[in-house]
Amino acid sequence: MQILSISLQNIKSHRDTELHFVKGINVLSGENGVGKSTIFEAIGYAMFGVDARDFVGNIERFITIGAKKGEISVTFATDDGENYRVSRGVGAGSKWLLARKIADGFEVEDHSGAAETEARIKELLKLKSGRALAEQYKLVIGPFQNEFLGPFVLRQPTKRQDAFDEILGIDAWRKTYSSTRTLLSTVRNRIEVLAVEIKGRQEQVDTLPEKKKELAALLREVAEWGKELAGKEKGLAGLEKTLAGLDEHEKKITSLKADCRVRENRIRDGEAKLVEQAKRVKESEQAICAQEKNKPGKEAYEAAEAALKTLREKEKRKREIEKDLNGLDREAARLAQSLAHETEETCKTGERLAVEEARLLKEHRELGGDRDPARIAARLAEARKEAEKLRSAGGLLEGRRAGLLEGREKLAEGVCPFFKEQCLNVAGKAPRDVFSTGIDELAREREALDKKLAEAGKEVAAAEKAAREMEAIKVRGEGIEKQLTNLAKEKVDNGTRRKSLAAIAREKEEAEKKAAARKEDLEPYKAINAEISKVEKQRDGNQAARDAFFANQKDARDLENRQRTMKDWAGLLEKIKAELAGKQQELAGLEKDYDPKRHAEVRVEKDRLVAGIATIRQKISGLDRDRLRLAGEIEKLNGIKAEIAAKAAEKKSCEAKEELVRFLRDRIFNSVSAQLSERFREEISFRADRIYRNIAETDEELYWGDKYRIVLRDMVAGELRERSDDQLSGGQTMSAVVALRLALLQTIGSRVAFFDEPTSNLDAARRENLAQAFRAIDVGREEVTEHWYDQLFLISHDVAFAEVTDQIISLE
Repeated sequence: MQILSISLQNIKSHRDTELHFVKGINVLSGENGVGKSTIFEAIGYAMFGVDARDFVGNIERFITIGAKKGEISVTFATDDGENYRVSRGVGAGSKWLLARKIADGFEVEDHSGAAETEARIKELLKLKSGRALAEQYKLVIGPFQNEFLGPFVLRQPTKRQDAFDEILGIDAWRKTYSSTRTLLSTVRNRIEVLAVEIKGRQEQVDTLPEKKKELAALLREVAEWGKELAGKEKGLAGLEKTLAGLDEHEKKITSLKADCRVRENRIRDGEAKLVEQAKRVKESEQAICAQEKNKPGKEAYEAAEAALKTLREKEKRKREIEKDLNGLDREAARLAQSLAHETEETCKTGERLAVEEARLLKEHRELGGDRDPARIAARLAEARKEAEKLRSAGGLLEGRRAGLLEGREKLAEGVCPFFKEQCLNVAGKAPRDVFSTGIDELAREREALDKKLAEAGKEVAAAEKAAREMEAIKVRGEGIEKQLTNLAKEKVDNGTRRKSLAAIAREKEEAEKKAAARKEDLEPYKAINAEISKVEKQRDGNQAARDAFFANQKDARDLENRQRTMKDWAGLLEKIKAELAGKQQELAGLEKDYDPKRHAEVRVEKDRLVAGIATIRQKISGLDRDRLRLAGEIEKLNGIKAEIAAKAAEKKSCEAKEELVRFLRDRIFNSVSAQLSERFREEISFRADRIYRNIAETDEELYWGDKYRIVLRDMVAGELRERSDDQLSGGQTMSAVVALRLALLQTIGSRVAFFDEPTSNLDAARRENLAQAFRAIDVGREEVTEHWYDQLFLISHDVAFAEVTDQIISLE
């Protein structure tokens, strides 16, 4: 396995860094703060899944200042020659992706989440330990600079043992021993609970035989009561048959009595209704007589009503003519008023338009009279051009004057104004002034030019003013022409109004003619109101006779119907009387054959039998409840008996489990963890001791003691001396930890390792020896150890590593 390269984008001080690594030993060097440790942190973050907050308190501090996101990509090769690239972003929405190289590119593998990605990387790196990749990296493979000594120097033996047992993967045995203590206690408690439950249930089951005897006696008693109930029910059936006949006889008598009472009531009501109907017949006969008496008055009333209807129609036509006449009068008056008003308005409008037209024509003639502004405004472009030409000439004069002034100054200094160097022709001589005359001439020319420029400015100003005046005259002329156009339109409209006056006059004359014709139509209706009053008086005189006729009309018309109804009711009354006589005869025969006393005695006997039967049934029901209760209790006791058997079997099984758990705890779990720990410590101690001796060049033996305590052994005055913890110097501790860490890496199967400043606390000789030990491991020198790693990454400022490294990467 080999890490080929790493790429960092916006990670701490690395905005865009890419490094390539070789097999063997790779040393990162450079000044403090250039980001050497950041390379190790980036590999741990991207390849081993270490949390960025393990490096920095806030994840944003892992990103370059000013950037929002960062990304790390590590490319590595596996033992089978496959190349992979693992990349992981830093910041919001970051992902952890693993891609396999196919042809010239990388194809991302499809993983359901970070857990699956970690498992796949574990498989490729052949790190099968149950511990998470991040924990393996932080504790053994690439511990941070400030945690290099890690759990090796923990003072609490128990914590140190827990840490290394977990690293070596043997903590499961000890944890299992601890966890099975609860299991053993649970099994024992279950056995005790089962014993108590069996004892309690057995006491209940002991009552089962007595319950069965009680149930048998109860069943016999129920059978005896059942026989007695059957006898009483048979007697009750015969008695109910007799009682049914008597009840039917009594019912018929009661029904006949009710029928007789109904018919007697109907006869009384019928006789009363016949008397009332006779009165109504007499009323109808009297109504007919009254109608005959009032018939002439009623006919006279109706004749008057018909005449009034005709007169009302005529009155209606009269009102319509009057309405039309009023409308025509109003229309004629309106047209007369409109004609007078329109005549006056058109005259006034014609006079106003003539005055306005004359005024506008006069103003228009006055605008075109003065030609001077037009002539002056026409010279505006030419005047501006002449002024611009004069300003250009002034600029040329200023340039010439500046050149003459500079030449005069240079000449005074003895410098040639043309070649810009010391003039030998005037060396040691008083300079001759050849520029003053030219400057004075230019001043005179400038003065004359300024006068011309001032005159040109005045001419331009006058032309601009004239142009503005011409523009105002043009605008005013356009306004006058627009007003003249509007006046012409108003004159046309006024002429149209004058022509419409003749039409109004004709409409007025037509309305007056129609009004005269409608007045002639009113003449036939002058006496209509008198005629209406006369006919209304005749109608009112016959109103009482007409009202009396109609008041008696209903009763007169109902005479025949009332007589027929009276005849029908008399026949029905006779029929009811005959039915009543038959019913009374039948009732007398039934009462003769009926004995009420016997009927009452039979009812009493039936009630007595019903009460006795109910008592027996209640007794049997109570016995049935007791039977069901006993049957239920017996069934429940049988169930308890089965439960006792099941719990006894469970108790036996738990006792067997207790024996098995006790055997596993005492004989296996309690001893395997300690045995494995001792075996690993012996193996790692053997390898670490060879490395330590090579680094320290002493006869001290490095031994990884009980609970993973670092122990150094040597002989002093012929006696064995052991030192550990505070008895060791800083250099001894660092040398021992480096040796143990190298041996531990080989034991867990890691093919790559990272050491950040491993020479801290080491003197020069030990630093040199450590460098040689790394090279010895790399080549597999027998006196140190066999070759086991593919790559070793070091951060060091020590020149001792320069001779043994395969590549030095200098970070600037």
